[in-house]
Amino acid sequence: MCAEIKGTANTPPEGSSPAEITYGQITINTRPYWSTAQSESQDLVDEATFEALAKRFNDTDFAGTTERCMTLPMMYVQTESLNIVSDNDYDAAHPAGTSLNDLFLVKYVCVDDILKPPYNFKGTDEQNESGFPAWMFKDEVSAFNLRKPTLIQFNFTFYPKVQPDQNGIHRFTITYTNIEGKVLNATTGALNLAGRQS
Repeated sequence: MCAEIKGTANTPPEGSSPAEITYGQITINTRPYWSTAQSESQDLVDEATFEALAKRFNDTDFAGTTERCMTLPMMYVQTESLNIVSDNDYDAAHPAGTSLNDLFLVKYVCVDDILKPPYNFKGTDEQNESGFPAWMFKDEVSAFNLRKPTLIQFNFTFYPKVQPDQNGIHRFTITYTNIEGKVLNATTGALNLAGRQS
């Protein structure tokens, strides 16, 4: 798994080096491979497995399409947890190395609900208001962990709900664990993140 940060930089002082730029807003993207082309390869979608599972569970009446919601590999193992931490203090209640799950939102794709009868491809009111299709969600990381999805696309985007207390350099580590004990993690590069009290 790999993780990278994208952000909106505050206006840096003239002549500043990249290390001196402070970012006011960030997103953290994780995906299976460093190469975006590899991550989005249709070859990674195992149609034979999909068909075999449909037959195994006597669920062959599906008349929709999975083309738009399965452009990345879908995992067939239930999630145990998804966690995010920083190597720096975030605020008084979240020192370095502690969970930031209650402070971050995660956007993800999950087809648990739409790939079971009655195959509901209609989004919720909340999804419609956000412009999301029925298979896209944005929840607190802690809410994601309560849901423990199974048919999930391995591509997550994290958004901080609040800034840290102070300006500081942060390296975020994302850890994904499934119920079979498989653990995947990735750490971002260092980023100078603007604080609430800056």
